[in-house]
Amino acid sequence: MWRCPTCGQTFVTRNMPHSCQVVPLDAHFDGREALRPVFDAFVAAAEENGPLTVNATKSRITLQARMRFAAVETPRRDHLNAHVVLRRRLESPRFTRVEHLPPSYYVHRFPLYRAEDVDGEVRAWLAEAYVSGSRAPGAGPAPDP
Repeated sequence: MWRCPTCGQTFVTRNMPHSCQVVPLDAHFDGREALRPVFDAFVAAAEENGPLTVNATKSRITLQARMRFAAVETPRRDHLNAHVVLRRRLESPRFTRVEHLPPSYYVHRFPLYRAEDVDGEVRAWLAEAYVSGSRAPGAGPAPDP
């Protein structure tokens, strides 16, 4: 693992593009305190899969095992825009967008309005993303769940 000498964040390879504008996690929820339980439910669901690091930068909060596998953007007025990074494309009416990151990752974006939105479906996405985010380089694709 490589650690950025400026901000201290860790990455799987040297000099990965990132924001060094680290901010306190609580700063993301100033004026949007009602969304903190939604975020906490998202993190708790991810932690069910194993240890992780929460990285808060100016524009987003990422969840990292070995790699970053999930995130939320800066909280909106009434919801969080979350995403999970998977090694396959999934279909769900909850996804607002799915982006392919060649060669083998798909970013699945979805909103979270309430802590209850972190349900079994979101937990399954986080579990799959956590496995992919924990894999060593060259380990190949994760098995289908």
